[in-house]
Amino acid sequence: MKLSRRTFLKLSAAGLVGAVVIERAHDTWSESSVRGKIVIIGGGAAGITMAAHLADRLRHDDITIIEPESMHRYQPGYTLIAAGIFQPSEIERPTAALMPTGVKWLKDRVVALEPDRNRVITAANGPVGYDFLVVAPGCQVDFNLVEGITAASLGSGGAHSIYDFVGAQRCGEAMRKLPAMKEGRLVFTDTYTKMKCGGAPKKIALLTEDLLRRNGVRERFVCTYFNNDTVLMKPKPFGDRLEAIYAARAIELRPLHRLASIDPVARKAVFHRLPKASSTPLPAGHTFEAVTMEYDFLHFVPPMAAPDFVRDSPLVPTEQRLAGGWVPVDKGTLVHARYQNVIALGDVAGIPASKTGAAIRMQAPVAAANLISLMEGREPGVIYNGYSACPIITEYGKLMMCEFGYDEKLLPTIPFLDPAIERGMWWTLKVHGLMPMYYHGMLKGRM
Repeated sequence: MKLSRRTFLKLSAAGLVGAVVIERAHDTWSESSVRGKIVIIGGGAAGITMAAHLADRLRHDDITIIEPESMHRYQPGYTLIAAGIFQPSEIERPTAALMPTGVKWLKDRVVALEPDRNRVITAANGPVGYDFLVVAPGCQVDFNLVEGITAASLGSGGAHSIYDFVGAQRCGEAMRKLPAMKEGRLVFTDTYTKMKCGGAPKKIALLTEDLLRRNGVRERFVCTYFNNDTVLMKPKPFGDRLEAIYAARAIELRPLHRLASIDPVARKAVFHRLPKASSTPLPAGHTFEAVTMEYDFLHFVPPMAAPDFVRDSPLVPTEQRLAGGWVPVDKGTLVHARYQNVIALGDVAGIPASKTGAAIRMQAPVAAANLISLMEGREPGVIYNGYSACPIITEYGKLMMCEFGYDEKLLPTIPFLDPAIERGMWWTLKVHGLMPMYYHGMLKGRM
């Protein structure tokens, strides 16, 4: 039988998924008969995956997910929408279709948390009580903290960001128009806060540069990447390799620069030159040097934080709210530092792990096991090692699979392969394997 190229790639990706995901973590856990009302805030990747693991292990499950959105989107696909690989409709699924069997979905929005009263306050249904709370609403993307731009205005004046579903589509349309330009100044940025998918701005810079090379017009364009830190990425082997790629492809790196404002009409971006890396807003009245860059195409990353209802709640100490308001939990067990019936995972968790879907895949079974232990009156004993993975696309057809844990420890799934080398096999996995693995495996608690 003759296979089409697309079918061959899908089968190859399936084989890679099998190699990468050898078995479901903690698959030997027994069913628990403990009872308790569990409320999960958030029906995204973390909330649904957590619910699936809990529903699979609790004989008498009473689980409610509070989530306002009717449509679920595979957010790692935003980069590939911009790259022209995915169509927007490919990454969407109805939220209702993803709910684990027996899990109740309350289509509402949480507006406040009252952990001292064991309840959350919702916009339409008022107070909702719980015995145990899982905080997994993701993070909020604060476009408003970049002067001159909003999520609704993305794409106007050449200013783009893929951290928005429509914005990713507009970014892709603009990228594909670049080769027709006579010349251009292309500017790329990251941000100062912790952010989901920290590799995304690097991928867009490299994909855009590669698109120009493949169209034979690279010499017409100047590419500049503004970095809030002194290094492009951690752990060091990945950062060193990326910096070598940027140098070889003449993408200028400007370390210690923070985006302050965008003027889409004049197509100018203003940065502040920093004396050192910082993860908090700049103090009022600062005198840091302002650097103005004209651009024809700009891709920027807005600051990110925990949702306001989380950041301003008793879950987060006042002194931690300025630095993002991430929920303080034990980095191993994911149990809240003060409220022992609260667990947080995913982007909102205040742990030193990258905010990625791969991290959620490994956090969810740990969080579920520890929550069940708490429900049974036992100490939480399953430990998350900080594993995360960031597939850094370096060009169309290749990427570097960056896998690491706490303390920048390298955790490659296939240890005999140099993880700091970009490979075509990882591209096959990224494009053809990871989204099916996400929808048919991870969200169902099967891996």
